[in-house]
Amino acid sequence: MPLAYIVITGSFPPHVSKEVGKKFLELEKLPDYIKTEHVFNTAQGDYAFFTIYKIEDDSKYFDALKAITKRFSGYMDIVGYKYTLHPVLEARDALSMVGLG
Repeated sequence: MPLAYIVITGSFPPHVSKEVGKKFLELEKLPDYIKTEHVFNTAQGDYAFFTIYKIEDDSKYFDALKAITKRFSGYMDIVGYKYTLHPVLEARDALSMVGLG
C-alpha cells in the first residue's frame, strides 16, 4: 500500500524563537490521521526545520494538506517566519507512475 507523506521545510530568525515556541503551543493540534514522523532542527544563522508527516489514510490526503497549511499559517504574523509545504512520494510509488514498479 502506498504511503503518503508531506514534508515541511522552513526557517525563522533566532530573535523570534520564543514567539515561535509560544505560537506552537497555542495552535490547534493536527487530526489523528496525520502522524509526525520526524522533526529536524538546525541553526545556520536562522533556525531551520524539516518536518515529515505521514498521512495514514490516503483518502484524506487533501484534507491533510489543508489541515497542515492551516496550522502553519498560524505563524504568518511572526516576522521572518517562512515555510514551504512539499507533497512527496516514496521512490517506489514514484517509479510506478512511470511504469517501473
